[in-house]
Amino acid sequence: MRPPPSLSGLLLIDKPPGRTSHDVVRWVRRELGLRRVGHAGTLDPLATGLLPCLVGPATRLLQHLHGWPKTYVGIVALGAESPTGDIEGLDGTPPREVPTPPEAAVLAAEERLRGTYLQQPPAFSAKKIGGVRAHQLARRGFEAPLAPARVTVHRLRLVRAAGGRIHFAAEVSSGTYLRSLARDLGRLLGTGGHLAALRRTGIGPLRVRQALRPAWDEGCPGLAGRLIGLERIPLRLPTVLLDRDGSRLFSQGRLVPGPPGAVAGPVRALDVEGRLAGIAEVVAGGDLSPRTVLREAEPVTPGGSGSWRLAPPEDGW
Repeated sequence: MRPPPSLSGLLLIDKPPGRTSHDVVRWVRRELGLRRVGHAGTLDPLATGLLPCLVGPATRLLQHLHGWPKTYVGIVALGAESPTGDIEGLDGTPPREVPTPPEAAVLAAEERLRGTYLQQPPAFSAKKIGGVRAHQLARRGFEAPLAPARVTVHRLRLVRAAGGRIHFAAEVSSGTYLRSLARDLGRLLGTGGHLAALRRTGIGPLRVRQALRPAWDEGCPGLAGRLIGLERIPLRLPTVLLDRDGSRLFSQGRLVPGPPGAVAGPVRALDVEGRLAGIAEVVAGGDLSPRTVLREAEPVTPGGSGSWRLAPPEDGW
């Protein structure tokens, strides 16, 4: 039985290793019988952890999730750099053994890697050069240097471990490459380094502990009940309530008179029935200009363990 076309909301998926982010999207499409599914933040096949998927009209909200900071825990293996920046690029060749760096050196590197700076993306990345993905060019043997990108490492904690390994917890801006962070750490320590393990624990207010781990070889008939409804997606925006006329104008993409004292910037707009009508921009004069219209969306009532709550940050700090 196919779900109604109005099905819309957010699914939190705990991606297992060895699967691509698009594998997850295909699984959600198959289970829900819908084509309109997108994810908010690619994870490499090596990585595990939180992959939010937006379903139906909710896919129009992707841009509002992409900008959230992301939190990770992982392991950097010292002793060798890798063409891909992670353990898969070593092709099974073990890195040379290196002694555990002194604590002072690790703390100094930790300090250097915090803050806002230009980061060199790895050659094997999804960034485009002349319309072609950098990783596709790299696999063909073309050296395609990528322009450094400005990133922010909000928080970083490095912990020395046995076997020339460094465990880490990091909170970084969107667009930060943890493979590049591992490479740069290895260079600062003078040993070389690559990413040996990575798990994403959060994106903005979303946490992996609330996520569903797919059973790839089994059906998941209750998946629609795990949807977080549009109104419960924790967009960190002020909320404006529309009256009936305002709801009609908004659904038509027309300018809506704003409430008194409205401050310029994006807002969540709820229609007269309390549903998320979309995202608006408060423009000069206080009017609301629709930016993302969700007029075809219907409310979704999460069921069972799919109910929403904000969770504190996962351990790791």
